[in-house]
Amino acid sequence: MLSSKFALAAVSLESSAIALLVQHIPASLQFPGFIILHAGASFFVAQTSVSFMPKKYRQPNLPIAGLFFLLAFFIPLLAIVLLLAIVLTARFFSRSLLHYPFVKVELPQFTLGNAGIRNSLGEGAIYSRLNTPGLTTEVRVKALLSAHAMSSRYSVPLLKELLGDEADDLRLLAYGMLDNREKTLNSLIHDLLVKLNACSEPHLCELYRKQIAELYWSFAYEHLAEGDMLAYMLTQAELHARAVLETRADGDLWILLAQILIKQEKHDQAEAAFSHAIELGMQITRIEPYLAELAYLRHDYLAVRKHLQRIPLDYPIPRIANIQRFWLRHINE
Repeated sequence: MLSSKFALAAVSLESSAIALLVQHIPASLQFPGFIILHAGASFFVAQTSVSFMPKKYRQPNLPIAGLFFLLAFFIPLLAIVLLLAIVLTARFFSRSLLHYPFVKVELPQFTLGNAGIRNSLGEGAIYSRLNTPGLTTEVRVKALLSAHAMSSRYSVPLLKELLGDEADDLRLLAYGMLDNREKTLNSLIHDLLVKLNACSEPHLCELYRKQIAELYWSFAYEHLAEGDMLAYMLTQAELHARAVLETRADGDLWILLAQILIKQEKHDQAEAAFSHAIELGMQITRIEPYLAELAYLRHDYLAVRKHLQRIPLDYPIPRIANIQRFWLRHINE
């Protein structure tokens, strides 16, 4: 009923405004009168449109009514069509809104479980904290101290990056950790060399040489050695590994030798070493990632995919599994 009165008032005022324009009266009175009457008609048009809108679309009331008023005032003819379309869409074509009221959920009882308390940060957390200079030095030092939980292969490059950090504490701590790791490896090598020189039992000498080769390789594997020092470490590792393989068939040692040869860019010899390891019964799935690496270094990308396809999809090493998914993604799709 109220909407009908609003509509009637809008029609009356708009008719009066149009009639005023055809009257022979001074323009100084005609124009203000038209504006007032047209504004009144626009107001009632807006109120009529709002009254036909569903209740859920009337809020907030004042901004919606203001929008309708501006449409009716500035574009009077087109506004009727627009407002009619808005009202019809809101009433007959809008989707109902689902309302999920908030509910109170009781907090579960905390239990520690069997896992215990984690004393160190994860690898991602360590990288994040150390690579964020805005954090306090105390927080970054604690993250650096947690790096002992990481493999040395990944923690050593991180420590080397920190040698140029602005924080003195971080630089000194990183240097100390690197120096301690180098001293540990050198000490182990020195002790084994002393035992090897005093050794008279062939089997025990082979064991010492194998351990020495692994320790020399650790300098390269963990990125501790560079330049001439790296070349020396690799040469010594190859020397001791070959000395053992001359008298003993060891598949693991052939794989180690192949890795050393890859680092020395002796690709053909490395491939031959892997072949010896396969002949001795080493699992092919363990060697395929290295063969894929060799193919990549030779820029033979078809061979890379060929080797990666032979690796099980549930390979336990995440980094190799990620590489496999990257190279074989378009094939699997």
